[in-house]
Amino acid sequence: MTTVPAIAKISVRGLRKEFVAKDKNGRVTKAFTALNAINLDIQEGQFVAIVGPSGCGKSTLLDILAGLSQPTSGEVWLDGQPVSGASLDRGVVFQQYALFPWLTSLDNVAFPLEAKGVPKSERYAIARRHLALVGLNGFEERYPHQLSGGMKQRVALARSLAHDPSVLLMDEPFAALDAQTREMLQTELLRLWEQTRKTIVFITHGIDEAIYLGQKVAVMTSRPGRIKQIIDNPLAGRPKGEDVRATPEFGRLRHEVWELLRDEFNQAVALEREAAS
Repeated sequence: MTTVPAIAKISVRGLRKEFVAKDKNGRVTKAFTALNAINLDIQEGQFVAIVGPSGCGKSTLLDILAGLSQPTSGEVWLDGQPVSGASLDRGVVFQQYALFPWLTSLDNVAFPLEAKGVPKSERYAIARRHLALVGLNGFEERYPHQLSGGMKQRVALARSLAHDPSVLLMDEPFAALDAQTREMLQTELLRLWEQTRKTIVFITHGIDEAIYLGQKVAVMTSRPGRIKQIIDNPLAGRPKGEDVRATPEFGRLRHEVWELLRDEFNQAVALEREAAS
């Protein structure tokens, strides 16, 4: 069995994920490797941003970390224990809000607490506290159709935090939002991370977003996805209120990540053309 470093919150070893397509008779007609030879350690309380070209397997990797999908080979460990399925110790926030349209904001946030068997009065107190944490005081009785896109994502974030997971997994959660709302929620997410010190794995296709958020930026190759390089971000922990996006260091880091990704984006485009032909 794989030996896992005791200090790692999350350890990924030799991860490989293959997908196959079958015809109506069950015969394999096509197969491809989405992820190959992924090795990654994430420490307790770290904020790790994973960036890569479209189709490189970023979301597949997150699904495996969440226990929503099983690897073809390799292992994922959380707190020294193998991940074999989904669990409330991992909160997941997707690009689509996945809110129940018939439930209010308060009920949406309280829902996973009900699944845990938390008494009604306690779960609603927890839900109210977490809605306040994401800046939605006064919106407890609003339904999803009465909320903006950014507010819906705040509810989704509050719901993921309410059951107190030790790890927060985020799959391009701000991609569908306008630029101003996206930047506002990026800043809000950093504030929440500083308060809670949850371990966060954040998937993005945006270089600027990865640099702004991540203590570490893991750059992936085109398919099959591998970890090409992990960059320690010297801008992590910068003074509050500083506009780091305008600094020379931010520009230098952006150029470094883009140089790592340039060939991968070209390769991804070539793969897409090949698949379409």
